Amino acid sequence: MRNKIIVVLALAFALLAAFMAYYTINSAKQAALNEQYILVVTAARDIPANTLITAEMLETKNFPLSLQTGKEITEANAAVGRLSPVAISKGEYLLENRLVKPGEGKDRLAYTVPEGMRAMSIPINAVTGVSNMIKIGDRVDFVAIVPPSSASPEPRSMVVLQNIEILAVGSAFKDTGAPQNAESATLTVAVDPQSALKLKMALKNTDFALALRPPSDKDPVNTAPVTINQF
Repeated sequence: MRNKIIVVLALAFALLAAFMAYYTINSAKQAALNEQYILVVTAARDIPANTLITAEMLETKNFPLSLQTGKEITEANAAVGRLSPVAISKGEYLLENRLVKPGEGKDRLAYTVPEGMRAMSIPINAVTGVSNMIKIGDRVDFVAIVPPSSASPEPRSMVVLQNIEILAVGSAFKDTGAPQNAESATLTVAVDPQSALKLKMALKNTDFALALRPPSDKDPVNTAPVTINQF
């Protein structure tokens, strides 16, 4: 009799466990059916850090609406042409706050360099650097006295480069609103590759100074070289 009771109880517990498992699985399935999803952009393959993202690197997948944070990227076009400071693994969801646009990032100097440009540093002092009052984001002209040559037997004062954007003052490349170091010995500027060569030559062979532009004036100007005999 006792063995029969044990068998009956075992069967009852087995049936109860089976029912609970069925109920749990059925509830999970029902919850999944009731869950709403959105399409979000994910990496179709591993994307190395600092790689320009293209459409071929992306795909979309379902993402539970209840888990949405608002930082998920839902349109591939919003990610194409941007960079990720860190590597992105295949299948990883792309987040708005983890991507930067070339020339707009603030975490590294390289991210502030506009597309197609190069960053170069210029040594300055109180005279050549407009009394050390040039700030990040300002634009300047590079004025130099060019030594005599076969083309001109007299030294000439001329504008070598115009409308150069200041990317950094000393080692500071973020404009935090705090006062910048008045004694900074360098300015870092953005120049195109050809102008980088011109700037390097000018730094080595000329006596130069920077001329600060007003923020609204970004147009090139035509200036004729000036010699001492023209005064």
